[in-house]
Amino acid sequence: MAKREAPEINAGSMADIAFLLLIFFLVTTTMDKDTAYLRMIPKKVEIPPEKQPEVEKKNIYKIAINNKQVIQARDSIIRPEDISELNSRIKHFYLVNRDRKTNRELNYPYYAFGTKDMYQQKLNEAYIRLDNYERQDAAKNPNIDKYIEQTLNEIAEWRKKLEIIKMYSQYSGKTEMPEIALQAHIRLESFIDTDYSAYVAVQSEVEKAVTQLRDNESSELFGITYSAMRTYWQQNMLEDKPRVSEYREKMDLIELLFPLRLIEVKPKR
Repeated sequence: MAKREAPEINAGSMADIAFLLLIFFLVTTTMDKDTAYLRMIPKKVEIPPEKQPEVEKKNIYKIAINNKQVIQARDSIIRPEDISELNSRIKHFYLVNRDRKTNRELNYPYYAFGTKDMYQQKLNEAYIRLDNYERQDAAKNPNIDKYIEQTLNEIAEWRKKLEIIKMYSQYSGKTEMPEIALQAHIRLESFIDTDYSAYVAVQSEVEKAVTQLRDNESSELFGITYSAMRTYWQQNMLEDKPRVSEYREKMDLIELLFPLRLIEVKPKR
C-alpha cells in the first residue's frame, strides 16, 4: 500500500504576517519618557584663566547625589523620598536676601539694585571701550577682535537691561530692580553609578522651584504666570501676533529677576 504523503504547509505568507506583527508592536508599544524640564544650553564663553574670578561660597548652592541616591543640599542630607524638600531650599537661596540692602544673610547671594541711570552709565562706558578697541591695530594686538566681540555683546546686554527696567518700573512702580549676584548658581554633582532617574528628578525639582518663583513674580507684575506666557509663546512664536513679542519681552524681565544658572559637573568615580 502506498504511503500517504503529509500535506505541506504553505508558508508563503508567513513573512508578510511577521512584518505586520512587527509594525503592530512598534506602533502600540509605549516608551518611558524622562520627566524633566527642557533647558537651553548656554553659549560657551572663553575667559582666560587669569581673568576668571573666584566664585564665593555663598553664591554656590551645591547639590550632590551619591550612588545610594541620597542627596546632599549644601550641609543638609535629603533622602530620596523627601526630594520635594529641595523646592523650598532653592527658593530660600534665591529669596533670603532679595529685599535686603543691609543685615543680609552672609551665606547666601547678595542682590544689586539696578537703576536706569546705572545701566545707562554702564552702556556709555562700554561704548567708550569699544571705540578704544576699534582704534587699535589688530596686527599689534591679535586678541582685539575677540575684545570687540565681547564688548558688542556687553552693549547688547546693557541696552536690553535698559528696556527691561523701563518695563519693570512701569508695572512695579519701583525705580530699582533687584538682580541676584552674577556668580549665584546651583551646582549639581553626581557619581558614575548615580541612578539616572534620581539625577533627572533633582534637575526637575530645581527647574520646578525656579519656575514657581517666576510664576509668582509674573502674576504680581502682569496678572499672568510666566508658564502661561511661555506656553503661548512656544505655540505661536512663528506667528505675527502682537502678544508674541509682548510676552517675549515680559519673559525676558522675569528670567532676569530669577535666572536659572544650573552647572552640571562631570560625574565622579
